[in-house]
Amino acid sequence: MSAGAIRRRLLSRGDLPGSNGGIYNPGALVAGDRILLLCRREVDYRFRNDLVFPELVTLDRESLELRDYRTLPKVGFPHDTRVEDFRCIEFDGMRLVVHSAVTPAKIKPVLSRMFDDALQRFDDFDLPTRPARVEKNWVLFEHGGRLHCLYKLDPLTIFVREPGGAWTLVKEEDNGWTGQLERGLSNSTNLIPFDGGYLGFWHSIANDRYIQGAFLLGADLSIQYRTGTLLDGREVQEGFKPGVLYVSALIEDRGRVLAFYGEGDAHTGVAIFDREELAQELRRSPFQRVDSLRVRFEGVSHSDAFRAMQRLREFSEQRQRARIHVYVTEPIVRATMERLTPDHIVIHDTAPPADVRCTIVGATGVLTWE
Repeated sequence: MSAGAIRRRLLSRGDLPGSNGGIYNPGALVAGDRILLLCRREVDYRFRNDLVFPELVTLDRESLELRDYRTLPKVGFPHDTRVEDFRCIEFDGMRLVVHSAVTPAKIKPVLSRMFDDALQRFDDFDLPTRPARVEKNWVLFEHGGRLHCLYKLDPLTIFVREPGGAWTLVKEEDNGWTGQLERGLSNSTNLIPFDGGYLGFWHSIANDRYIQGAFLLGADLSIQYRTGTLLDGREVQEGFKPGVLYVSALIEDRGRVLAFYGEGDAHTGVAIFDREELAQELRRSPFQRVDSLRVRFEGVSHSDAFRAMQRLREFSEQRQRARIHVYVTEPIVRATMERLTPDHIVIHDTAPPADVRCTIVGATGVLTWE
């Protein structure tokens, strides 16, 4: 028996004052007999900074019926910053929220604290990576009493927050998961304790719709299990973006796993899984690591190196910055490629292994497979 879910709409755009542009993509926490959702509320869906608000919504814990709502003032944010897509976690006596901070220059996650009457910026959340202009979907979990960040699923990349606030890399390993999907792989939710490990959801895009599944990190922070598609955006026909079903929070409660999501960039819903059925579905799906993409370079000039790197960057970006290993034996050309390469493309100075089946042709910028 597969882990089926009961889906339920909790809030539709327009249900709350000033939400004609949508109320969606919630973070979630349990608070006594209540569940707190921190939703993205938009007045008119034009993404204007002054018309997007963090809305704290209170649900009854058992029935999931609406009990209360209020807008949280933003504290510590520049006037040109839009905050959106909240993921909540309780840590060290604080209600922390990782969310996107959108400015004219970049989109990047930051950490804030959620109070009953405000959302206050807490930490710039600067990971020791070379960030892209658009960074999203960093998620958090507590492990060994310390706050961890799952940056990417492939390569599996995890950081830990040090007492002084700096972040240190604790795990990075290729697993080839991205290459098994049509259009990339991203984190969906903060992770929650589950079956001796940490449960999260992943998402990808297939035929222009979002698909979502579950995965489980073990106590050693390796991926132990991952399901196939559990939720499919093909059922989302309403809203500003049909086909988008975006899980943003998980809560395990009373034999249920509640997966809260945004629907069509307009509404908030929940998928209710039976806890044991979901655990069984995970156990039926051991994670199978495969090699990441390895590419042989054919070219002799700086122009060849430039064309090849441009194509490889495009190919990787289309797959959520998937890791690519490139084998370049000519020293001068290799030096040029190393100057151009982002951190998710790795240049090797050795001949490619015999089983490499992919070639980038520098003269044309074309990827070919044997």
